[in-house]
Amino acid sequence: MARHTIGSFGSVILILLLPWYCAMTAVSGYNTTEWIVGGDKGWSFGVAGWENGKPIQPGDTLVFKYKPGAHNVVEVDVDGYMECKAPDGAKVYSTGDDRFVMPGGKAYYICTFPGHCEKGMRIGIPPR
Repeated sequence: MARHTIGSFGSVILILLLPWYCAMTAVSGYNTTEWIVGGDKGWSFGVAGWENGKPIQPGDTLVFKYKPGAHNVVEVDVDGYMECKAPDGAKVYSTGDDRFVMPGGKAYYICTFPGHCEKGMRIGIPPR
């Protein structure tokens, strides 16, 4: 008899947890998009504005593709974006295949090689 009770209790738990599991799976990114920054050009000069009109959502991934050693990617705030300047101690990404999962707010990225940001190697993603 106890055997049936435990089995029934386990079934009840499963039934109660299944909707929660499904909801968490849906929220965790199964419907996300991977965006290659700059499209076919990749992360290069003149890429500023590439992000305009794209439905980039929280949870989507931005992929920065470029030749390592030729460029880098640094996430900055709006001032860093406008001034083409990364703050002291900012993490610099330089693999040539750098990936960033979009947060829910604004996100700004620049290349910190001298003159590159000023030549359009920067993007700003508006909040969603």
